Amino acid sequence: MNIESMIHLLPSAKALYIFLLATQHHDDASSTSTRRCFLDRSTSCAKFLLLNTLFPSSSASFAEDVATTTARTTSDPLYLARPVGISSNNDDEKNRPSAPTEYLLPATRVGLYIYQLLSIAEALAQIKKEDITPSSSSSSSNPSSAAELSLIARLDNLLVSSPPSFITSTDPTVTRGDPYNNMPPLLGEIAMQQQKQKERKEQLSITSNIGIAPQLFEVGELMGERRQWSRLVQAEKERERDSEIRRAFNIYTTNLNFNPNKYVYSGSREEKKKLIREDRLPSATEVIRSDLDARDLYRNEVQTKLDDARSEYLYQKRVGFEDANELVGLLKDAKVALDSWFDFIPDEDVKLALEAVKREQNR
Repeated sequence: MNIESMIHLLPSAKALYIFLLATQHHDDASSTSTRRCFLDRSTSCAKFLLLNTLFPSSSASFAEDVATTTARTTSDPLYLARPVGISSNNDDEKNRPSAPTEYLLPATRVGLYIYQLLSIAEALAQIKKEDITPSSSSSSSNPSSAAELSLIARLDNLLVSSPPSFITSTDPTVTRGDPYNNMPPLLGEIAMQQQKQKERKEQLSITSNIGIAPQLFEVGELMGERRQWSRLVQAEKERERDSEIRRAFNIYTTNLNFNPNKYVYSGSREEKKKLIREDRLPSATEVIRSDLDARDLYRNEVQTKLDDARSEYLYQKRVGFEDANELVGLLKDAKVALDSWFDFIPDEDVKLALEAVKREQNR
């Protein structure tokens, strides 16, 4: 295929604009995007670029759908809500959810590990780049230097032969509280339904009692939710057994202290009134769940990119590291996801955790 025939396959400027619009990063006040919204935007972007490439005539109408989807997700009340932690002061704007420093140490060890891998991979890529002379298209004809062999040995040690452990015997563990207070089946659901009914009455100033039929229906729904929650917890425990990195992040997120009754809403007073009238103002529970969803997205990205980096390293090792930049790119992606995960954590807590881990390494 020649250059002229390939030009029409490139996405138009309009397509790229829609792509950037739908995948743009939000500021701190709106960083708690949900997994659903993230996938909505990503899927819409991919679909639009494909349509624009193969069926230019139909892409214009789809662009409107993408813009509508983007507007809907970015106007989601959860984008303007941020959970707060439990503290003695009343400054909710500065009071972010957190856990004691010892719960952050495993994830901090993972972070330093990623930074170390990236530094070594970048040094290796630079050496391979310098090895390639104008007269040769591959570095395979050049003998490996002592520095190159040393870097490869360090990568092999960290990624394959002796990867470090991120969790010590003295570290705390994953903690998952039972939302039903460990009460027996049915009794827990009834207690939960009564609590929800009480909260609704307080929020909406309702004085009359709700009929028995709606209450029984809600209890039935809660029974289904509890069964699903138990299955999800069991599945996550199995994934944690398979991945110490996943467990390291979960040790922190499952021990976060959230204020269950309040959150910070960064929208205007008019926007808040409008959401209240439309019965769309999120509850504190929904805001907390959205925050945890976002943290889990970045955790999953870190885990995926590290797994990909390990596979890429093994491939590059077989072919003589013809393109070490591929490994660098994957580790950079892991670093971006890692930094995004740590962005949720108070800066002072991150600083204390880094100092503690560095003291460990210097012993």
